[in-house]
Amino acid sequence: MGQPRRFTVSLGVIPDYGYSGTGMRIDGVSPGKLAEKLGLQAGDIILQLGEFKFVDVMSYMQALGKFNPGAKAKLRIKRGTEEKEYDIQF
Repeated sequence: MGQPRRFTVSLGVIPDYGYSGTGMRIDGVSPGKLAEKLGLQAGDIILQLGEFKFVDVMSYMQALGKFNPGAKAKLRIKRGTEEKEYDIQF
């Protein structure tokens, strides 16, 4: 069995593991990290990162493992009824 993949990038969010809807709902944001700089908040739902659409926390984790420092991507979130898109760089 191989070594588990270590993440080389982070958005700086704490997933809401109890959320059962589509996407990955944010439970908290780490100070000083990318998510805070973007203005992401607890309750926001991450829908897509780059080409990866999220159905749950696991799909978010799998996608995050595909990015390296310096990578650029579009981040799509939902806040309430509004969707927002950000251009990000890890």
